[in-house]
Amino acid sequence: MIETPHVFGAYDHLYGIHCQSSSINSNHVESKSSKTAVLMLTAGMLSNVGPSRLHVNLSRTLSQHGISSFRFDLSGIGESLAVGSHGASLTRATREVKAAIDMLERQYGYNQFKVFGLCSGADDAVASAINDSRIVAAALMDGCGYRTVWYWVPFLLRKYLPKVLRVSKWAALVKGLVRKSNPIPSTMPLGFDIREFPEIEQSKREISSLIDRGVKLHFVYTSGVISYYSYGRQFYDMFPDFRNRDEISVSYHPAWDHVVMLREDRNELVEELKDWFIASESQVSVEKI
Repeated sequence: MIETPHVFGAYDHLYGIHCQSSSINSNHVESKSSKTAVLMLTAGMLSNVGPSRLHVNLSRTLSQHGISSFRFDLSGIGESLAVGSHGASLTRATREVKAAIDMLERQYGYNQFKVFGLCSGADDAVASAINDSRIVAAALMDGCGYRTVWYWVPFLLRKYLPKVLRVSKWAALVKGLVRKSNPIPSTMPLGFDIREFPEIEQSKREISSLIDRGVKLHFVYTSGVISYYSYGRQFYDMFPDFRNRDEISVSYHPAWDHVVMLREDRNELVEELKDWFIASESQVSVEKI
């Protein structure tokens, strides 16, 4: 396994690490007609190592199974400079993913790419795949989601029922009411989540355009997004037209948190992604023949 740092981009402001596949002692054989690399996109403001070194572990695991990868920082994150980071975030991410793909194609001869994105990285992955036909597969963790009729039952049971049964929560509620009657001035405004999803019909059109092009999509959801996703089959209730599409697979892990803090959860995620990337590689190679 060889890891090589790269500085690239229009202003030489982007930084990433290429992890070359270790084809020796690997059961995975790369198609002669295609040369593939997996791109790992930054999650929020986290650097290219990923939450708790998730991207590092994933890239090295993929390398051991014959798949090269590239993890890099979007501009203004980690070791990438904020130079030239103008425009809307999705537009900027799409432009910088393209810059990474162009560099990898030029340096290593890759002609097709797969992406992994967590949270906002999943949003960036979709936007990039729509705008670059060289992307043939995407694994999206805690990507877009929309509440359904059945969403509310598991949401209420898992989020509020445990609180109702705990005395400490009732005590905290009373303290909160007392505090409201004697407010403490604060210079810090209440925070809010600035991540926004498009309307569900737009998401449907975007997913349709990708799978109609033959792009493989794997959606992974965790308990970290219970505010909009609460049960395993919710994806197909959100998008019933995709129930019989082989290009799409979905997994739900209610025991995992949003950034898979527990080592055993991260290891399980890495194994799931590794297996899916290998399976999607063989599918894409067969379709290309």
